[in-house]
Amino acid sequence: MRPVRVPPMLQTLVQAGFSAVEGKEFTMLDACPHCGGEITGYDRKRRKFVTLIEDGSGRDIHVSVRRFQCLGCGAVVAARAPFYPGTRIGSPVVDLCVVLSRSLTPGRTASYLRALGIAVDRGTVRNLKERDFGEIPTTEMFGTVLPQSVVSLSLVAFRNL
Repeated sequence: MRPVRVPPMLQTLVQAGFSAVEGKEFTMLDACPHCGGEITGYDRKRRKFVTLIEDGSGRDIHVSVRRFQCLGCGAVVAARAPFYPGTRIGSPVVDLCVVLSRSLTPGRTASYLRALGIAVDRGTVRNLKERDFGEIPTTEMFGTVLPQSVVSLSLVAFRNL
């Protein structure tokens, strides 16, 4: 199999975008999504957003998600955060997997992600490809179709420099 080639600027853009969320806290939630009741603080949960490949080894990028307890129904609910329900990686990473897998096989998608410096195995890509995440807005950059969520993260990263 031929090695996957990606433009260096694209790799830098994606890596900077995902690195920009490291340590961010997500704390916003107005009411209980189950019953609409009043909520109070419960705890904070550290969640893995993505694993970046740097110098041949993986580096996990984590975010902090505040959780609340509903005073009405007692449910423990998380603040709005960039994760799809039932996934263990951030929604921009999922978007990237799904968008790339539309035109590539799961194995080739995993290789392309590895070339971008993102560690996602082909089994995960296959599982994500089979799920319905709704419409994912895309744009083309450097000859590659990218989800707008990844481009937005990259813009935030470069704005903060």
